[in-house]
Order: sequence, then C-alpha cells, then structure tokens
Amino acid sequence: MADHLAVTVPLSSIERIQIYVNSARRSLPQIQAETGADYILNGTLYNTRTFAPVCHLKVDGTVLCNPDYSVMGYTWDDGPDIFMDSLTDPARRDYIACTPLIVSSKPLSKLTYDSGQGGKRGRSVIGIKGDRLSLYCTRDGGSMARTPEALRDDLAAAGWDSAVMLDGGGSSSCWFRGNELISDSDRKIHDYILVFLKKEELPMGVKTYSAKKDGSTYLSTNFRVKEFACNDGSDTVLISEELVNLLQKIRDHFGDQVIINSGYRTSTYNKQVGGATNSQHVKGTAADIVVKGATPLEVAQYAEYLQPNSGGIGVYQSFTHVDVRSSRSRWDNRSGKEVVVSGWPGYQEASVDNIPSSAHKEGVAWALENGILRGNADGDLMLSQPVTVQKLCTMMKRLAKHLGKD
Repeated sequence: MADHLAVTVPLSSIERIQIYVNSARRSLPQIQAETGADYILNGTLYNTRTFAPVCHLKVDGTVLCNPDYSVMGYTWDDGPDIFMDSLTDPARRDYIACTPLIVSSKPLSKLTYDSGQGGKRGRSVIGIKGDRLSLYCTRDGGSMARTPEALRDDLAAAGWDSAVMLDGGGSSSCWFRGNELISDSDRKIHDYILVFLKKEELPMGVKTYSAKKDGSTYLSTNFRVKEFACNDGSDTVLISEELVNLLQKIRDHFGDQVIINSGYRTSTYNKQVGGATNSQHVKGTAADIVVKGATPLEVAQYAEYLQPNSGGIGVYQSFTHVDVRSSRSRWDNRSGKEVVVSGWPGYQEASVDNIPSSAHKEGVAWALENGILRGNADGDLMLSQPVTVQKLCTMMKRLAKHLGKD
C-alpha cells in the first residue's frame, strides 16, 4: 500500500481541470468510475458537520466560499491556463485555495493555517513546476506524513515554482491513473480536483479496457484483458485486436500457453523500464511473449511467416517481441545489444495435402488401394491441386492396368 504518490503533468497535455463537488457523497473510486478522470486529488478544507467549504472555492462560475481575506491560490478557465493568483478573481471560472506554501518560486517563511492542520499528517498539494501541473498526496499516519513546514521545504527542494496545501489528514486521497491512495475510506470528501488529459487518437483496431472491470473478459479463445495490463498496476489497458489475433494464431500453432511478459505500458512505466520513446507497447500494439516448449527464435520464425511484410519482431534471450505496426522492423537482442536484421526465415508451412473432403473420401481411398493415386516422393497426395494432362495420362494408364486392359 503506497504511502506517497506524486505526478507532474505537462500543461499542454491537459484537456481540462474540473472541481467536482461531491454532493452525493460518493467514494473516490465511484467518482473516478463516473467521470473517467485521469487524475483525482482531494480539494480544499470543509466543515465535516455542515459539509460546506471553509476556504476560497469557485466552481463553474459559482462562488461556493468567499472568506473576507485575500490569499494566493489557483485559478483557471479551462485547465491548461491554470496559474497562481491572489484570490478572488471574479473573471475566472474556477479557483481553489487553502494554505499557500510556495509563491513565485519562493518558500513562504511563515505559513498560515488552522491548528488542526498542524503536526505530521497526510498531505495533499497542487502546484506548478515549470510547464507542468504537479499533484502530491501522502497517506495520513504513513511514513511520508509531514508538518506543513517540512512539506514546504520538501517541495521547494524538488523545484516547485508554486504550491498550495489542500485539505489533509484523513481527507488526503488521490487516484493517479490507476494508482490509488485513500487515508480514510469512510470519510466523504466535499470536493475533488479532477484532471482530464487530451485523448490521442488510438491506432485503428485498438480499444481501451479497464483492468479492474474487464480483466477477466476473453478477447479470443485463450487471451483475457488482464494478461495485457501494464505491470505498474494501472487500470487503463490499450489492446489491439490485430495483436490479439496474431497471438492466438501463435498459440494455436504451438499448441501450448503463450505468456505475455509485457503488453500495454503507460508512458511513465515505459520510461521507467527503458522502453523506446515511440514504443509500440504504449500504443497497445505490442507484446513480449514466451511460448512454452518453443525457443524465442522459433516463435520469431513463425511470426515472420504470419506477417512477412509488416510488424515488428525482435528476438531476446528469454522472450520474443511481436507487434503489429504497419511498417516492418526486425532485430536481434540475444547478445544484450540490439542488432538490426533482415528477417527471421526458417519456418515453412507443412505442404502435405492428404486429407480428402467427406464427399470424396471413399473415392480417394479406392484410388489409393488400387494404385491409381500415389502422390509424390514426399508422400504428398496433392488432393487440392489441379491435374495436368500428363498426370491425367499416368492415372488413366494405372486405371487401365487395374482393369486388365494395359
């Protein structure tokens, strides 16, 4: 269970920032499921008895709390335009404040807060760091609990340009793209800050799933959503239908389990594991797999047969990478160093054609028994192949011999 979660989000990637007033007193997971927000952080202080905010708060143009003092807080119209200002600005659609910690890159020497906010408690903070929105949350009673002053010093050392401490203690809670921290699951929070990212257009055939909701859903005969989930525990999973089809063909061919070591990756996790900047894993179009009873090379050779003119196929010491990109890429990493190769030849489809259709089964059996049909030197009867004139002549001669008219 995490004691601390923190993210920085490029302002350019933000679609909108919303203050969610929790009138129905829903839980954080319920709010995430309802809104689909990418990031959620608890908001400002409120009276637990009256369930009303006690710090500056304006939501969608409506002022919900306007104390008779001025304080530095955050204000915005859409979200990417968020900035710190002295509240209240009547021209802005939203604003929120509580206890400012850092203003104009300078830590405040004297912090103003209610006595109930003091001590080492769970903390939630919204701030700006360069061209990024910063969100910070620690669990109440956890190892990262801080006094307001220690929190200020930590964030200043981390290079935050501005920061506002929000409600804390048992209210400290967040949901950051599948990673959740809740200090008190029984407490109902008055308001939350919701961040929605711009949605990039997904590649054709790629669908979005929830690991929690859809994890047990079968995508094909043998593959389920949870097998493709990011290894960092994130809830969102992107999966290409074409990739599933490719993996199912590999599974059917080898007749044994296909283990997905790495399927979808979030951008953050991909960076952590040293993935390529434009990784197919981030797009939901790649998988690193191990097939029981087959070497990585054998898997690559069959994948080459399945998609000779497209896709990515890489061979590693213990696994095979396959993806369904439209272009073609092949590489060998068995030595620990990536080397570009031309391809992975070696697999040839079995060419024996010896199984007759039900309508012709009896006739084929008779022709074999009487030496009229013999096939080639490899034992291939070539039952589906067209008959040339010379082959027809040979078979007629065998038939004549069978009838005693040779």
